[in-house]
Amino acid sequence: MKRSFDQELWDFQRELKSGKLQCTACPRLCQLIDNEVGWCGARVRRGIKVEPRTYGLIHGRLAEDPIEKKPLYHFYPGKKILSFGSYGCNLGCLHCQNWHISMQKEKSDISKLIKISPEEIVNECLARKMTLIASTYNEPMIAFEYVRDIANLAHDHNIKMVVVDNGYITRKLAEALASHIDAANIDIKGFSSEFYKEICGSPSWKPVLRTCEIFYKHGVHLELTNLVIPTKNDSDSMIREMCEWISENLSPLIPLHFSAFRPDYKLNSLPHTPIKTLEKAIRIANDVGLKYVYIGNVSGHKGNHTYCHNCEKLIIKRERYNTSVINLRGASCSSCGTKLPIIVANE
Repeated sequence: MKRSFDQELWDFQRELKSGKLQCTACPRLCQLIDNEVGWCGARVRRGIKVEPRTYGLIHGRLAEDPIEKKPLYHFYPGKKILSFGSYGCNLGCLHCQNWHISMQKEKSDISKLIKISPEEIVNECLARKMTLIASTYNEPMIAFEYVRDIANLAHDHNIKMVVVDNGYITRKLAEALASHIDAANIDIKGFSSEFYKEICGSPSWKPVLRTCEIFYKHGVHLELTNLVIPTKNDSDSMIREMCEWISENLSPLIPLHFSAFRPDYKLNSLPHTPIKTLEKAIRIANDVGLKYVYIGNVSGHKGNHTYCHNCEKLIIKRERYNTSVINLRGASCSSCGTKLPIIVANE
């Protein structure tokens, strides 16, 4: 892939007549005076520049996660991925399970983070003999410079860069980053402006869909997650509309993960998602024509497994985070020979 460092391409600010600087990394378009921190808690104006105050800072230690935890089911299945998160988010989801790092935006919290450079992350990945790195746990794109720099160093060593992302960024940033990352799981949290306003504190979900389209168009391996929240985004009509959009604007072969909601943060009075609701969501998605639809946060369910979309043979079996590749030759079904939308080592 061509990876550009053109200064204009990576300029995500605009000077306003008022003297404020406008951050153009995400659709919030925060207008900042000197030393003011943006809505996300991660970007700050310093003099004539808007920059991430979390560059080179992570929360906790580097973790070795199963790649299925991201979740990515069709990207190096069964492999471990070196994972890190930082601080802040540009959405305000009422159900956020990582609210302690995404929603705590006081400046003093920065002192709790651990310093680690892009070089150190890549070197640690090499030392552990791993080939995958993920920016996850909080929103990666609010410190996109950090993600970009890690990705480019990683690619020099044939290490893949993954982001677990809310997709709520500007077109320009999506276009710029698409050539620097290898895979993404984007969370389509609901399928209406009303849902995003009420639950996520955002006026629209359209930028999320645009990011999905841009990443897919640029060849980023893309998987999608929809956390199904009882009474909020679990209607048949909303699920069907989302699945139709995926089929028509991306591909019927895009993996879609319907994950079970667990009460957390400010939505802790709602019930867990019934398994029957998730199973109905899968039926709706299949009816629309989506071929790879999964159930998440429910271990031991057949909806965790991958089946060939042509002959329906079991391809990959998953029990919690134990993954068994059963019926795969390269990236093809070993029963019928159909090429599958799965990226494997040495493909």
